[in-house]
Amino acid sequence: MDCGFRVRFVGRYVCFSNRLTELEELLEMARRGLSMPLLIYGPEGCGKTVLLRYLYQRLAEGYEYVIYYSPLHGVDEGLVSTDDVKKAVISLANAFGGSLAAVAEAVLAVGELLAKRLGVRRAGGIAILLDDIFQAVGSVELYVKKALTVVEHPPIEVDKTFVIIASSEGVSLEAVGRHLWTNIKTLWNLDKEGFKELISQIGGDVERLWKRSGGNPRAVELLGDEGWSVEKVIKKMYRAKSIDLKLLARHKAIVERAVEDPDALLEAPQELTRYLLSKNLVARIIDPIRRIERDKELGIGEEYAWQTPLHRGAVELALRQLKGAP
Repeated sequence: MDCGFRVRFVGRYVCFSNRLTELEELLEMARRGLSMPLLIYGPEGCGKTVLLRYLYQRLAEGYEYVIYYSPLHGVDEGLVSTDDVKKAVISLANAFGGSLAAVAEAVLAVGELLAKRLGVRRAGGIAILLDDIFQAVGSVELYVKKALTVVEHPPIEVDKTFVIIASSEGVSLEAVGRHLWTNIKTLWNLDKEGFKELISQIGGDVERLWKRSGGNPRAVELLGDEGWSVEKVIKKMYRAKSIDLKLLARHKAIVERAVEDPDALLEAPQELTRYLLSKNLVARIIDPIRRIERDKELGIGEEYAWQTPLHRGAVELALRQLKGAP
């Protein structure tokens, strides 16, 4: 736990909870520098944003130039760097039209900005942290290819480069995975120790919330907003996801199997797996940064997992709707 870095959680400020294994792995990669962008993929609300913002602070201690950008938080809050770099990025983005996508493009042009606007010819290290960027950039594949070019052909001499892209979009992962342009790794929900650290700060029932959220911080917040009612959250999620009952009906048998064991999706038609991934109901497990243990109760398999038990519950509700049950 690091109380030097605090975040809002369930209406209060809490200390950064244990992500020691993931953090050490990412810091070691950053220490070495990478030859291609790192794409970390995981469930919505698992803590990617908090981890990247914390990582920004740690990298700022050892890298000359570090940029964090999240279009979901706008330019003022979502673009973080030193004042001179931030101003240069915004200036170039305005020349591109000033959109969130333009800022994303300008961030990748940081090497040119350092050379042409700040007079930098050589840098010890450049780190670029991109958080949930794909919705803003249009062509995911083109953007990732540009990120690879930043690493492979920097416009200035750089001792090491570290580009990390975080996403929860399963469909984007499929598009990127067709190419050898990124190193893809899975970042999962908090482990039991980290989750206990987090929940102890709000005085919650660790065991009960663990079984309901699977260690996902946002799932805990959803439960808190609904008076800790699992039923209310599942119904809300079912409606928000607009689950396609006709599609589930076509593949009802394998969906029922997947509720018990998500790895049943390995035998599912592509139509079904793509749909469940696109709705962020399930996630693929690809080279996890921290070992993810199979857990039938939480809905975690070897290669597929329900993003949280609540997501699985939304699909179970859909199956009951097919049977005409309330």
